[in-house]
Amino acid sequence: MKITYLDGKRLYYAFLSGAKEVIANKKELNRINLFPVADGDTGSNLSRTLSFVKNEAVKDNSLTITLDSMGDAALRGAIGNSGIIFAQFINGFKSSVDRAESINVNKFALAIDRAVKHTYQGINNPVEGTILTVMKDWSESLKTLKNKSSDFAEIMEESLKIASSSLENTKNQLEVLKKANVVDSGAQAFVLFLKGIVDFIKRGDLKELKIDSAAKIEVIEEEIGQEEEIKFRYCTEAYLENLMIEIPKLRKEIEDLGDSLIIAGDKNKLRVHIHTNNPPELFIRLKQFSHILDQKADDMLLQQGVKYNKRSEIAILTDSIADLPEEYIDKHQIHILPLNILLDGTNYLDKLTIDSKNFFEIIDDAEEYPSSAQPAVKKIEDQLSYLAENYNSIIAITVSAKMSGTYNNLARAAENVSRENSELKIEVIDSRTNSGAEGLLVIEAVEQIESGKSFEATIAYLKSIRERLYIYVSVSDFKYMVRGGRVSPLKGKLAGFLNLKPIISIDRKGNGIAFATAFSKKGNFKKIKSILKDHQQGNGIKRFAVVHGDDLERAERYRDSFKELLGIEADFLEAISPIVAMNAGRGSTAVALLEKN
Repeated sequence: MKITYLDGKRLYYAFLSGAKEVIANKKELNRINLFPVADGDTGSNLSRTLSFVKNEAVKDNSLTITLDSMGDAALRGAIGNSGIIFAQFINGFKSSVDRAESINVNKFALAIDRAVKHTYQGINNPVEGTILTVMKDWSESLKTLKNKSSDFAEIMEESLKIASSSLENTKNQLEVLKKANVVDSGAQAFVLFLKGIVDFIKRGDLKELKIDSAAKIEVIEEEIGQEEEIKFRYCTEAYLENLMIEIPKLRKEIEDLGDSLIIAGDKNKLRVHIHTNNPPELFIRLKQFSHILDQKADDMLLQQGVKYNKRSEIAILTDSIADLPEEYIDKHQIHILPLNILLDGTNYLDKLTIDSKNFFEIIDDAEEYPSSAQPAVKKIEDQLSYLAENYNSIIAITVSAKMSGTYNNLARAAENVSRENSELKIEVIDSRTNSGAEGLLVIEAVEQIESGKSFEATIAYLKSIRERLYIYVSVSDFKYMVRGGRVSPLKGKLAGFLNLKPIISIDRKGNGIAFATAFSKKGNFKKIKSILKDHQQGNGIKRFAVVHGDDLERAERYRDSFKELLGIEADFLEAISPIVAMNAGRGSTAVALLEKN
């Protein structure tokens, strides 16, 4: 039977079938992902993008209603370079059907042509030999085929042959693909998407629209490509609304920050994708021109390291409250789960899209004092799913459960992910501390794993040493604790009048406590030094670290003095995360330590 028109329901089922084919081949798409960066996530990103659209799309007879729902969902759910290209293509198609209830082959070919041109327009520097080229070649074939047949089944099957030939030719168009003798990953995904549609048209069986029934490309376990220099580290995305300038002007405002810039959507709702080394600066600029609905920044350097030079089969995940030097995190491939900072109506990612370099200036100028929140369970599941694809087991270390809901959400997410992958081992450990002390626990985890200790032995060890972790924070200004709601305004005023300088610590259950008080920074330093002497004379100190708000000079004095006192080097000296800085405030300095057995 001929199919002479495309309406909303037919589009809906065709999309489901195409998405099914891509999702089923996620692993192989990740393996052959070499362009623009060999970070091995094209399959995962497209699977998440298409799954989001699949779940949010409205099945309606009207083509316009169905496409509107798909276009909006694509912008909200798009992830990664290819995911946002897909979203731009869907929205280009949506804007090209002219509010029609259904369309014939002729109008379909014209709409696809406009959608491809719209997709090219969204990309700063389009590169041929990618998904773009296959889209374009497929579109050109439709323009020819529409004059030969009015049957969607016929033109889709014939145009798939052209798209497949174009895909094979990507090997010859990009040098990185030619060396590895593979096709472009995004282009392969697009052809799989078309294949799924053609298969559905042929069968028309709704029962077959499930992932496990999809045809899978043979997966070759051998890795391809090689580690290469990454010029811009973070694959960064923003979902925006109510843009106050024209899109070409926005492009000029941010294009100097990196490469792979894609802007999909329109001024009402749009998604910005860019590879950059400075996500915080990107979001500072975007905030001037729009309302930011969502943010993402994936570490492609870490992803590439995991793909080509993984240090262990046990992944270490910790939250952004754990303070550690970036160099150490990079060297040992530690995965970070960012907490959220809500500031002036925008939800930033701690240490990723907002950092400690200019945090105090930002909060001092803010209309309302920022608040923090644990990551959503779904966001954590996404990160755990990525780790599950690359590791045999995962150890997650969190800030004290008494201070944040991060532990509970991570435990829920781990349970959900484990349910889908029974062979995966995940353990979530409540550090019962925060900041530099949490960082020291992560270092202990790294040393256990890299010395060859098993997953189970490492967990037992980490739980056994939590009781020996301590942190002492010298707070210089009560106003931050007052604004953050940790201290009442009356107590804050009294403390300011008396010039009190508290020392804040954490008890063995993970609760924050006022440990001691002095009347000057110098007095605080003496008290902390005395506390360290007590630890040293008791069980002894295995390691220590110093962290600070924005007083590096004072922190260096702490480090040097305690090094002399204890006879050991500090493991690190580091600025605290913005979330910790919200309460500890300017001038705060802390020492974290781990006692010996």
